[in-house]
Amino acid sequence: MANQKGRYCERTTFERQHLSLLDLEDLGIVKKNLNNPIYPELVEFRVEKVSHVTGESGLRAIFKDSGFRQPPDLAANAQHNFIWWSLAIASDDISSAEEHLLTSSFPHGSSAQNQPPIPEYFTSKAFQEKSAYGNFRFTFSLKELLWHYSKQFCYGQSPVLRVYETVFYKKEIQYTVVVHPRNVNLYDDCPRLPSRGDGVCGYSDGAMWWRCQAPSEASMKRFHGSVDDYKVYNVWDHVCVAFHMEPGWVLHVDWKRLFNRVNVCEVSYPQLLRHPDTPLSSNDAEDILADLRAAMGYRPKPQTM
Repeated sequence: MANQKGRYCERTTFERQHLSLLDLEDLGIVKKNLNNPIYPELVEFRVEKVSHVTGESGLRAIFKDSGFRQPPDLAANAQHNFIWWSLAIASDDISSAEEHLLTSSFPHGSSAQNQPPIPEYFTSKAFQEKSAYGNFRFTFSLKELLWHYSKQFCYGQSPVLRVYETVFYKKEIQYTVVVHPRNVNLYDDCPRLPSRGDGVCGYSDGAMWWRCQAPSEASMKRFHGSVDDYKVYNVWDHVCVAFHMEPGWVLHVDWKRLFNRVNVCEVSYPQLLRHPDTPLSSNDAEDILADLRAAMGYRPKPQTM
């Protein structure tokens, strides 16, 4: 375990392990009973896509390089050489997860009708369209990214996925999975990511499975049954996938495919954009993306009915 400063706040890191919310409570890292889960079990997701969010300078650098690399200033500061991706959870993923949960928890359907609707439950940043990291989101299937990574850096072999760390911020639990070529030995002490079992997350058949423990970032509480509700901020959890990158490596993707995979999103608070980027309005971000498409001669294919 290591205490570090990151994102302008203190964090506690547990290397080479994914610790559950209950584990963190037992260690005294998270206050017991801080979260009041609505459902009696964890919510299991099966997610096929991941996303990488950046600001305007990052957007332009990605198209200039025709791919993804670690920013030069981070590489110069001897930071870990990673490209960071988050699970891109779609509304269909949420619907499937809740249907599976309700079916398994309430097989006769009697109690399921009393559960709150989806929007009231899945409210943490893991499920929001907004991002703290910028206005431009690239979304790929994890299977496609692993294929590109394999062809470019792994001599056609499958890359290795490992349990890298658990990081706890003030109200956030981040589970990191590292992806690396087989000939890179930096992560040999990290366990292989499971394909099945009772862990927090794993990978099988082209998708990440994740047992979400805290899907609601905030909930409404009543004070002794009075009508005066107040908001309680819970711990929330999410999964990141970090692709190992050597200095100078670029994970190349055809620029037309990049345009097909990028869209605009709003910036959430707290803002974690890297200098010199600043939050943009949706209209300004759309204009920047449109100008970039025009400058590179990209014409989207018309939608077919």
